[in-house]
Amino acid sequence: MGVFAEPPGLGERGSSLFRALIKGVTDYGRYALLVEAARMADRLDELDNIIQGKGVLNLMQFRVLDKEINPDHEELNINVEVKFQNVLSEARQQQNTFRQMITDLSRGGEAKTDEAPAPAAAAETTVDDELEAAGGLGR
Repeated sequence: MGVFAEPPGLGERGSSLFRALIKGVTDYGRYALLVEAARMADRLDELDNIIQGKGVLNLMQFRVLDKEINPDHEELNINVEVKFQNVLSEARQQQNTFRQMITDLSRGGEAKTDEAPAPAAAAETTVDDELEAAGGLGR
C-alpha cells in the first residue's frame, strides 16, 4: 500500500472532497473512485456555472444551410441552423453518477448487496461526518 496523493488539476470543490475522504482510502480501487468523484464534483460546479450563465461551454453549433445574393437590393441572405447541447440533462446524469460514487465510497468499497446494512459502530464516521468536519465542499 502506497501513499495516495491528491491528483493535480482538481478545483476547489473536488480538492475539498478529496481531502475529506482520502484518510479512509487503503486500496487503489477506492482511490481511483475517489479521484473520479472529486473530478465529478468539479465538473458539476462547471455545469452549474454554465446553467447560471456564468460559464463558457460550446453549447451551440452553427451550420450554414444556404446563402443567396439578391442583386437588385445588394443583400446577402444566409440561412443557418443552430443546435443547442442539452446541458441540463448532462448535469442530471452527472449528479446521479456522483451520488452513486459517494454512496460507494461511504460503504468503504464494499460490494452492493440486497441485504440491509449492518448498524454502524458508534466510533465509525460517515462521509457526511467527514465532509462536515472538513468544512463542507467549498460551494
